[in-house]
Amino acid sequence: MKEKFSVVDWVGYIIGIVVVGFILFILLWPIIDPTPNKSATIKENVEQLTFK
Repeated sequence: MKEKFSVVDWVGYIIGIVVVGFILFILLWPIIDPTPNKSATIKENVEQLTFK
């Protein structure tokens, strides 16, 4: 017998996927960091990108 999902179930499911995706993104960010100098601050990296 199939169970029917209510709207609340779908909303909770989507929120869960978004939260898990966000956590994975934060954990993987140091690996995929596109900035030229990974040890520099964000402000320094933005200045390097904009004032070449």
